[in-house]
Amino acid sequence: MNYLKFEFNLIDDLHEIVIAELMDIDFYGFEQFDDKLIAYVEKSRFNDSHRELIEQLITHYPEASFSELEEVEDQNWNETWERTIQPQNIGKFLVKPTWALQEPADDEILLEIDPKMAFGTGYHATTRLILRQLNSVHFDDKQVMDAGTGTGILAIASIKLGAKSAIGFDIDPWSKENAFENAVINQVQDNVVIRFGGIEQIKPDEIFDVTLANINRNVILEIIPFLVEKTIPGGTILITGLLDTDEEIIREKLASMPVQITDLQQEEEWILFQLIKNSA
Repeated sequence: MNYLKFEFNLIDDLHEIVIAELMDIDFYGFEQFDDKLIAYVEKSRFNDSHRELIEQLITHYPEASFSELEEVEDQNWNETWERTIQPQNIGKFLVKPTWALQEPADDEILLEIDPKMAFGTGYHATTRLILRQLNSVHFDDKQVMDAGTGTGILAIASIKLGAKSAIGFDIDPWSKENAFENAVINQVQDNVVIRFGGIEQIKPDEIFDVTLANINRNVILEIIPFLVEKTIPGGTILITGLLDTDEEIIREKLASMPVQITDLQQEEEWILFQLIKNSA
């Protein structure tokens, strides 16, 4: 599997906005530097219309530019990510790759996440938002669904907070292997199931106490009815991967559904909704 590597020259404040737009056209590997963003996409998923969308995006930022650097083969992405992924203290968690030597404090929960071409290392604001919000959820003996699981970080965190089981699924092929590897690293592989595919991977008889989704606006809008359907009455739903400009359209979508918005959190331009499904 080969990838295309792009370099974007733009100020750090614009990185997260551009990453969100690139994720919508199937980019999912990123390296961030002070005034430069490196982005990767599978060659088979990229076409001329995607290039035109990037050109249109960059025209919004007069001082920004981009170039397609090279085609790269599949590789040990840990060696690439090691340059930019550092330990982070997020809510109750210390999130770090296995190669980092930092140890958790006595009151911290260790999450060791080794990314490949995966998005969800704790580095992005949406992952930080939802990890912090997990502190407000009661997980004891609960069953969890993690939609768009990526590295598996949220499924793994749920188990470490006391959940009985977690099922994660993702349409990207790297995710199943990477998420399971991270479950093994964190010694929760007996409680975490990772499936390759979309919402069809959830069986008709499976229902969840807690539902998590950190994806993007378009996918969230499409699958919100499914997330609500698969959550028990009184259950909790956390959704993120959304910009603050998405708030109104998400509220409109939720208005016709049997849920209550119980919290709205924001970091930078990113937002998270916490919902409770109405009791029957």
